[in-house]
Amino acid sequence: MVAGRRALSRAAFFGYAFPAPVGLADATLSPAAAHWDATLGEFILDWDDVRELPDPHGAALEFARSVVRHGCEACDWDPQLAASAEGVPAPVR
Repeated sequence: MVAGRRALSRAAFFGYAFPAPVGLADATLSPAAAHWDATLGEFILDWDDVRELPDPHGAALEFARSVVRHGCEACDWDPQLAASAEGVPAPVR
């Protein structure tokens, strides 16, 4: 989940939903350094910001989880998907 595109000249984690619904970019994600990059059309969390946090691993994981939670809300996806990102598996059918 680390971007290596030339459009972004630094290492970063990224997340998006496709197709992006109206309002996807309006979210405030965690950690606070995460932001929407309109040029790339995705949420970005810069690697340098992650490295400076007290718990880099936890910060990267929280970013991924917040992208999934917001994607589920914005795209009206099954709430079980968001729960699975938190470690709560969906029931077996």
